[in-house]
Amino acid sequence: MHNVKKKHLSAEQAAAKRLENVQRAASYSALSRAAFARRAAGLWDAASLEAAARVLEVNPDMAPIWNFRRECLQSLHGASVPPDAAAEPAGAVRAACEAELALTQACLGANPKSYPVWYHRTWVLTWGGCGWAYARELKLTTKLLSLDERNFHCWTHRRFVVQLSKVTAEAELRFTTQKVEANFSNYSAWHYRSKLLPAMHAAADPAATAAASGALRAALLAELELLRNAFFTAPEDQSAWFYHRWVLSRLRPTGGGLLRGEAEVLRELRDVEPDAKWPLAALAHALALLGEAGAATEAEAAEREAALTSLCGIDPARRRYYEASLAGGASAEPEEAA
Repeated sequence: MHNVKKKHLSAEQAAAKRLENVQRAASYSALSRAAFARRAAGLWDAASLEAAARVLEVNPDMAPIWNFRRECLQSLHGASVPPDAAAEPAGAVRAACEAELALTQACLGANPKSYPVWYHRTWVLTWGGCGWAYARELKLTTKLLSLDERNFHCWTHRRFVVQLSKVTAEAELRFTTQKVEANFSNYSAWHYRSKLLPAMHAAADPAATAAASGALRAALLAELELLRNAFFTAPEDQSAWFYHRWVLSRLRPTGGGLLRGEAEVLRELRDVEPDAKWPLAALAHALALLGEAGAATEAEAAEREAALTSLCGIDPARRRYYEASLAGGASAEPEEAA
């Protein structure tokens, strides 16, 4: 871990630690052999579930053992349960699902980014028709994201549960607003917004397409205001800048008014943070879009070239990229920082 001093052990302590590790490895090996032996023998019963659990409590990342658990559950309770959120599953199935959710939650405590653990939890919700668990799942993801906002496994699981439980896009947008306002560096929350906004304003009725398009545009303009708060708070953080590029791409500005307004904001930020890469790159991008729309003045074209030239010095790792943009006239904005 960072900023934690390494603890130096005496010779006796080191020897004791080695012995402990050897004993733990031997115990784990015995547990694993026992579980795999039961699987090889085709024993898909409650005792096998217990044997598998003992292995997973030590090593949650053992994917074949999770596979064994799924085989046991299907053998004991059936291949699947109709995923009806309004229905209450049979008592035995409900108890089995509760046990699986409890086990996976304990395993997530040991490794909150374990692929096989998250997969198994998702599978259980579908297999067991666990509509009764959806609200609890959302609370769990909220808690885990408060501990680690960049846990993309948790974000993916949350989106899965939201889809199952029919939580509205508006409610989830409010959730992401809370997350980005708490930390503008939350890339996952910005990304989620890029999925939610089009879904909120998609036109189910073709006749309503124009109205939906207008509503989305108004929402995207509001996003620019939120982004400005992020820019002036953390101008060197790339998360909001990537989202800014997406917002501009969806707005598809064809005239000069919107882009010139953005350019003015970016100039103001550049003056405050003259050595920051992202404001200058975004300014060059906005001015390039003006050029692509045929609305750039000679002064704006020259300003873009000056911005790209400055970026060659500020961000030398991508100097060739900026030079290519200068030569080709493309809308330059650097890719993710190394």
